Amino acid sequence: MRRVHWGSQIGFILATAGSAIGLGNVWRFPYLAGQNGGGTFLILYLICAFGLGYFMLLGKLAFGRTAQTNIVDGFQVVAEKNHKSISRIWGILGGWLAFFNAVLVSSVYVIVIGWTLCYAVESALIMLGLKQIRITQDTFGTLTGSFYYQFFWGFLCILMTSWILIRGVKKGIEKVSLVLMPFLFALLVFLALWILMLPGAEKGIAFFLTPDFEAMGFKADGFHFNEFAGLLLKVLGQVFYSLSLGLGVIYIYGSYLSQSGDLLKSAKWVVLLDTFVAFMSGLIVLPAVFAFGLEPSTGPALSFISLPFVFMKMTGGSFLMFLFFVLLFIAALTSLISIYEPIVSLIMDKLKLSRVKATFLTAVFNLAGTTVLLLSFTKVCPWTVNGKDLFSAIDVLTGSYTMPIMVFFCCLFIGWIVSTAVIRNIQNGHSKSVSKGFKRYLRWTLRVTAPIILLILFLSALFGE
Repeated sequence: MRRVHWGSQIGFILATAGSAIGLGNVWRFPYLAGQNGGGTFLILYLICAFGLGYFMLLGKLAFGRTAQTNIVDGFQVVAEKNHKSISRIWGILGGWLAFFNAVLVSSVYVIVIGWTLCYAVESALIMLGLKQIRITQDTFGTLTGSFYYQFFWGFLCILMTSWILIRGVKKGIEKVSLVLMPFLFALLVFLALWILMLPGAEKGIAFFLTPDFEAMGFKADGFHFNEFAGLLLKVLGQVFYSLSLGLGVIYIYGSYLSQSGDLLKSAKWVVLLDTFVAFMSGLIVLPAVFAFGLEPSTGPALSFISLPFVFMKMTGGSFLMFLFFVLLFIAALTSLISIYEPIVSLIMDKLKLSRVKATFLTAVFNLAGTTVLLLSFTKVCPWTVNGKDLFSAIDVLTGSYTMPIMVFFCCLFIGWIVSTAVIRNIQNGHSKSVSKGFKRYLRWTLRVTAPIILLILFLSALFGE
C-alpha cells in the first residue's frame, strides 16, 4: 500500500504540535505548576523539554520517517535498512504496546474531552442568555455522576474525531489542524492578555515566573535531594505526557513525512509550540486563581471547579469562560485525533481494510472502552482495581507503567540498534550537515539518559506510594 504523505511542512508541524498540545498542556500543566512551586516547575520543565524531550521527539519522528509503515512492522523494516536481524519481541514491546496504550488512553480521554465540550456548550448557553443557572461546584459533580450525560458528550466527540479521520491525512488531519491550531493560539493570547489585566493578577505572574528554591529542596538546613528528585520526576513525567511520546503518535506522524522535509526544524517548532501553549496556559490559569484568592495547588479540579467560579466573577466572565473551554476542547480534540491515527493505521495495514472501515472499528473499540469506564466511574457497576475505579486504574496503568515501558524500548531500539539509519534520516532535507556533537548527544540521550530516567519513573511508580 502506497504511503500517504503530508501536503505541506507547515501542515505537518501544526498537526504534530496538535497531537502534543492537549489536556496535558492546558489542563494538567497549570495545576502541576500550582502544586510544585510555580516558577520552579516552569524552569525545570523548560530545561527537560529542550534538553531531553526534543531529542526523544526527533528520534521517534526520524524512526517513523525511516520506516514509512505502521508502528508494529516499523521495527523490522528499519532494522533491515540498518542491516540488522532482530527478534519479533521489539514489535510487540514497542508496537503492540503502543496500540494497547492508545486504545486505553483514548477511552479515558473521550470522557475528559466530553467534559470540556459540555462546559463549552453550557458556557455558550449562559453567555447567550438561554440559561440562567450558573456553573458551580455542583455542576461538575452532577456531570461526573451521570453515566448518560457523559456518554452523550463522549459519543459526540467520537463522532467528530471519526469524521475527521475518515477524510484522511491531507484532507482530514492536516486540513483541520491548519484551521484549529492558529485559532487555538489566538485564543490563548487573547485570554492571557485579558487575565493579566485583572487586579491581583501580578501575584499569580510572580508565582509562575519566580523560582521557589525551597520547592527545589534548598532549605535553611541544607539541600534535600529527595524533594528535588521527586519534583524532577514530576517534571519529566509531564514532558513525556505532554509530547505524546508513549502512544505511537509521533512515530506515525513521522511515517507520513516525505524525505525532503527538514526534520530538525520541524521538531524544534513542535516543541516550541507545545511549550508555548503550556506557558500561556499557566499565564491564564494561575494569575486568575491568585486574583480571586483561590489556592493554586487545587489539582485536577482547577479547570472544572475553581476556574468557572473565577470566570463568573469577572466582567465578561461568561464570554471568557466560553472561550477557555473552547480552547480546552480544541486542544483535546486534536490530541484525540492523533491518538486514533496509530490505531487506524495499524488496522488498515494488518487487516487490509479501507480507512473508513478501520476508523469505524477504532470508534467501536473506543466507544466500548468508554462505556465500560463510565459504568465504573459513575458507580453503576462499581468495578475496582486495588481500590480504584477503572477510570483511575487505567490512568495509572498507562501513565505510570505501560507508556514508560513502550518509550523505554523505543529509545533502546533507536539508540542501540538502528541509530545509524535514524541519524542518516535526520540529515535528509536539512541544508547543513548535522554536527558530530549533536549526533553524539542524540545517541547518548536515546541510549542512556532517557532509558535511565524512564526506568526510574517506572520503579518509582511501582514501589512508591
